[in-house]
Amino acid sequence: MSKNKFPKSVSFNLKNATDQAILKHVKKRNFSGYVKKLILEDMGKNNIPLADPSPVEQPVLSKMELLQQKLASAKNNVNGSANHNTDS
Repeated sequence: MSKNKFPKSVSFNLKNATDQAILKHVKKRNFSGYVKKLILEDMGKNNIPLADPSPVEQPVLSKMELLQQKLASAKNNVNGSANHNTDS
């Protein structure tokens, strides 16, 4: 499974007649797609806005790039404080 996905579980009681009927109804369906469709329909009925379908993705930085940024920032901080200490 992609690291951008995570599961949400739904439990069914096999001794419950209503749960049995639901399971029979969804037996040959794409359960995930079916549930998502029902949720979207419910959101529409309740005027819940959807997220922007095309969000601007921020670039993913590697650990090395993050460390390089932190090092550059630390160097700037050291150089900046060294310049302020030369007044004495």
